[in-house]
Amino acid sequence: MKKIFLMCAIAFTMTLSTLAANQEQAETLKTRVHIFQTSVESVDVYVRKEPGQLVKVLITSQKGIPLMKTRIKKQDARYLRYYLNELPQGTYKVKVLQDGDIISEMELNN
Repeated sequence: MKKIFLMCAIAFTMTLSTLAANQEQAETLKTRVHIFQTSVESVDVYVRKEPGQLVKVLITSQKGIPLMKTRIKKQDARYLRYYLNELPQGTYKVKVLQDGDIISEMELNN
């Protein structure tokens, strides 16, 4: 009888700790963005978010004219590479937007 009670207590404790860990993970899972340029020819964007949230990656000219746009909604993580050598020489901005707000931005010279 003592063994059954002890096993139930251990199982209950493990269940509570697992539920608490999952809740903490859900609360800390926010959109994470990394914009980096490994070469002059391209720029890389990594986005990690909750599936179902809409995130837009936008590349604009210095004057704000949109040139490239990608919508990310279904995936929880996405790695994108944009080739700037296809664009004329100039200054460009890479913006990552969520709910209409810019959550990350980087200015590039091509």
